[in-house]
Amino acid sequence: MTVQSRFEKAEQSSEFVEKEPDQSGPELSLYELWQVARVRARVIFGTALAFLTLVAVIDLALTPLFTGTAVVMIDDRQNKTVNLDAVLSGLPTDQASILNQIQILQSRELATRVIAKLGLDRDPEFSAAQKTWLSYLGLLNPLAWLPHNMPDSLLSSQEAQDKIKDAVINKFEDRLRVAQLQQSTALEIDFESRDAAKAARIANAIADAYVEDQLNAKFEATLKATQWLASRLGQLSDQARRAQDAVEKYKADNHITEVVGPQGTGTISVLDQQIGALNTQLIQARTDLAQAEANLVRVRSLVSSGHAAEVTQVVSSVMIGQLIQQQATLIQKEAEMATRYGPLDPKMIDLQAEKRDLDAKIAEEVGHVVATAENDVAVARTREGSLESSMDRLESQSAVQGLAGVKLRELEANAASSQALYDSFVARSKETQQQEGLQIPDARVISWSAIPTIASFPNNSIVFGVAFPAALFVGFLVAFMLERLDHGFRTTQRTEQVLGYPVLSTLPDVGSLRTTPAKARGGKLSGAKSDSGTVANLVIDAPLSSYSEAIRGLQLGISLSHIDKPPKVVLITSALPGEGKTTTALSLARHVAQSGQRVVLVDCDLRRPAVKDTALLTSLTTDLIDLLQGRVTLDEVLVKDAKSSAMILPVLKTVKLAPDLFFSQALAKIVDELRGRFDLIVLDTAPVLPVTDTRILMPLADAVLFVVRWESTPRDAAASALKSLRAVHAPVAGVALTRADTKRFHYYSFGYGAYYNSYRKYYDA
Repeated sequence: MTVQSRFEKAEQSSEFVEKEPDQSGPELSLYELWQVARVRARVIFGTALAFLTLVAVIDLALTPLFTGTAVVMIDDRQNKTVNLDAVLSGLPTDQASILNQIQILQSRELATRVIAKLGLDRDPEFSAAQKTWLSYLGLLNPLAWLPHNMPDSLLSSQEAQDKIKDAVINKFEDRLRVAQLQQSTALEIDFESRDAAKAARIANAIADAYVEDQLNAKFEATLKATQWLASRLGQLSDQARRAQDAVEKYKADNHITEVVGPQGTGTISVLDQQIGALNTQLIQARTDLAQAEANLVRVRSLVSSGHAAEVTQVVSSVMIGQLIQQQATLIQKEAEMATRYGPLDPKMIDLQAEKRDLDAKIAEEVGHVVATAENDVAVARTREGSLESSMDRLESQSAVQGLAGVKLRELEANAASSQALYDSFVARSKETQQQEGLQIPDARVISWSAIPTIASFPNNSIVFGVAFPAALFVGFLVAFMLERLDHGFRTTQRTEQVLGYPVLSTLPDVGSLRTTPAKARGGKLSGAKSDSGTVANLVIDAPLSSYSEAIRGLQLGISLSHIDKPPKVVLITSALPGEGKTTTALSLARHVAQSGQRVVLVDCDLRRPAVKDTALLTSLTTDLIDLLQGRVTLDEVLVKDAKSSAMILPVLKTVKLAPDLFFSQALAKIVDELRGRFDLIVLDTAPVLPVTDTRILMPLADAVLFVVRWESTPRDAAASALKSLRAVHAPVAGVALTRADTKRFHYYSFGYGAYYNSYRKYYDA
């Protein structure tokens, strides 16, 4: 059978399910985080201790600072002595105004005044550039290496002084903090200094300077208002005088004369006054004319109707009244004489003649009354006409003056406005002059700073209160960084997830086992050693150890990988050298041999053979290479294991042309012969990644055991090696985790005290 045919046969008969590995990143649950924290407890607490030590050193190196605190309040209540509006109104207490006052308290102008008042520009704390070892930490910033300012040698003397002054102000502002006390109008002024008394003194000086600034602002505003009002009054006086002169000149040019009108009506023109009086007379004349005409009509009506005697009802005439009275007397006398005398009696005739004379006189007098009424009508009509003529003349003159009055009213309004403005400014000027001595600041100091007795910086309670959780956080961070930087395998679950194959068993590292004596066949295990020979001996010397139990589980897992046809040829390999595949192969062979089965261990790592050293074989003269080359027989090469009934087919010397020997028909024939003579054949092969020898041997194997060293084999290397095995359709049965730290493995897998403390009682070691 050729090698190519063996590969084709393996590809066709492979009954193993190939699974792609999970390349997703690790997803840590809270429980896994807790496990990592417990495993890395020393790292966490060591890092935390170093962090706290660093914080303590820095805290001790810092210069303590004391904080002086003064409180000022903005009071919007105004203490008014006179009922006047202030030139500079009181400060409002809305939030924006409060923030504005905070900016004033933190302004460079206020800081400059306080510095000058207290002479802080000569104080070494502010003027000298004192440096401590902490100051040099700023040099770690690459931006500090760049030139930011012009060298002092290039500055003028004035510029150098200004630079020093700015440095003092900047340091002063760095020590100053102003904040609003909750939702009140009170502002807290905090100032830090190395000297407690100085801190209190400066805080009080800032508060005092702020109150003084408020008062000075009002004085300056009042002074400026007074000066401005004085200059403005002169301008307004000239303006009012010019406006009044324009009114008088216009009146003279347009012959407009005005007199004082009735109370409350102001001044009116003479022409308007004349028109008013004439209009009153005209109305009266028209009334008189109407009355005269009515009297005339009535008189004429009475005369024409024969009732002339009733004219006295219209016009009062004494003469007619007397004549009518005489007529009545004659009529009465006639009636009396008629009873005694006849009509022809001389007395009666005389009486009738006297009566006719009296009627003639009445008629004559009525005629006079009618003439008088007609004359009254004519006189009234003439008077009316005269008044109407005068009215027309005055109205024509008024129309002319009315056009001029429009301009006059405009000039008068302008003059009145100028005069009113001048009067208001005069009144305001008097009020402003009265306020100069009545200014009260809108802010007052409600709490002067006392000398602090306790340093405000550094605040050790806050520093260490924050440092303790921060130290633990940094410790956890370092521990998790170490976990993420470690690319090995720690749990069976993660191994199966990444590689895509089941973990058949986890072999503990002998160095992590308990060193208490363990009962063995005919003797005791004196102690655990980490060399491969001693580890493989545990299967025989300590069958109840956790290592022996792990090998037992490994053998069971391989057997169950093919329930119907248990694998007869098991190939054991790894991704890289030094992962424990040879020790695992020898331990598996010894364990199976203990159960009475015939087992042979074949060393197929022709480049770096290790089986003879692991099994402590000596006095050997022939090996597998001699067998492959046909110089010896199989029985001449097979060697019995000193610790068990297993047989070993060793390699004594290295061969550089190992692939050529594996591609030959000799190895296949040897394996076929071993299949007939042994129940289990264990092939210890070379690592997958460095060489291709193992992939050539895959068609000879019924099952492949892939060995991964716990926490040591890189995940990428293991995944890459298994990918190479899948490419040749290797029947990988599963993975064996070797040299696992027992305590830490159970930390990661189950949590300390949960399972490990319970089932380790079943092991001797």
